[in-house]
Amino acid sequence: MTKLMKFLSFVMVVLAPAAVWACPLCVNATPYKDGLLWAVGLLIPVPFVLAYFMYGWIRRAS
Repeated sequence: MTKLMKFLSFVMVVLAPAAVWACPLCVNATPYKDGLLWAVGLLIPVPFVLAYFMYGWIRRAS
């Protein structure tokens, strides 16, 4: 690896935590934070529910 690639990798690793903390701070800054929390809470189980019904549908078909 060149020195530039090493430097860019180091900078990305050092600055990554700042990018991760930006999301919770932005959510708390909006007046819609309760709606966002409800939306996330209701949408998280959707893939599991769909997988459950697809499993049952495939199981019944075979």
